[in-house]
Order: sequence, then C-alpha cells, then structure tokens
Amino acid sequence: MGINEKFDFILGDCLSVLKSMENESVNCVITSPPYWGMRKYDNNGHKDEIGNEPDFSLYLSRLTEVFHEVKRVLTPDGSLWLNLGDKYNNKALMGMPWRVAFSLMDNGGWILRNDVIWNQRKGTQSCKDRLRDSYEHFFHFVKSKKYYYDGDAIRIKPTKKPKLVNGA
Repeated sequence: MGINEKFDFILGDCLSVLKSMENESVNCVITSPPYWGMRKYDNNGHKDEIGNEPDFSLYLSRLTEVFHEVKRVLTPDGSLWLNLGDKYNNKALMGMPWRVAFSLMDNGGWILRNDVIWNQRKGTQSCKDRLRDSYEHFFHFVKSKKYYYDGDAIRIKPTKKPKLVNGA
C-alpha cells in the first residue's frame, strides 16, 4: 500500500453498515468479531449483540450472514482475514474457529486459503485441569480463485544469519 492510500474507519452496527456499502468497494477486511459467550461488549443492555446468542448455532448463523455482506462488498481480488479464538462449554472445547470457517465455506461460498496460527506465548486463561490456550486462528479467505497476493510485502527478513555448526 502506498503512503497516500485512503483508509476509512466506520463506527456502527456491522450488518447495517455493510448493507449500506456499495458492491465490490473494499479491497481487504481484517476483523476479530466477538467470540461466542465470552463477554458483553455493549454497555447499553443490547441482548442481540453478536457473541451473546443463547446457542452457538445462532452465533454461526449470524456471523455467516455478516460475512455474506463482507463478501458482497469485497472486490473480486480482495481478501478477508478473520481472527477467532476458541471456547470451552461444559468442559468441552467447542472448535468454534473451525465451525465458523466451515460455515463460511459451506454456506457462504468462501475459499479458505490459509490458517495462520497466532502464537500467544503466555496464553489467555489460567486453568487447573487442562493446558492453557496459547494460540488463536487467523484465517485467510478469498471470494475468487484469482486474488491479490504479495508475499514479498509481508515477508520478514532475518536480522541475523544462522550460525553454522559442523557445516550444518
């Protein structure tokens, strides 16, 4: 991206804002929607905010609806980067990131290109009967097989050369 590129930040209900946008008007979406059943974001008592659905299947349905609109506003060569963490319910890991990813592919027609693991070193929760969560998924979705990708722009060059020991 050039330094003179324009970026807009829009505040509002995501579905309402997306529905007001023009088709194929956005090149890239990077988002981390509220995780299901983790916290309340709205202090005004709205019970219909995403993430507070009484059932995870309703959460999946609502996110799929939102990302249907994201797909509509995304340019044909655009990308969606989606960060999601997982959730335990009744001591069982839900697999929520993959449930969302499968719903977007099966019900939304998205193409999943990558699953990047965000290693969080310390983890997010303290637990006594299981390992601590120490990663989240960062999914890369596209809407068509031909999309913009510049691997050199995101590649990190090592600051040090590797040390050779015994020729290896």
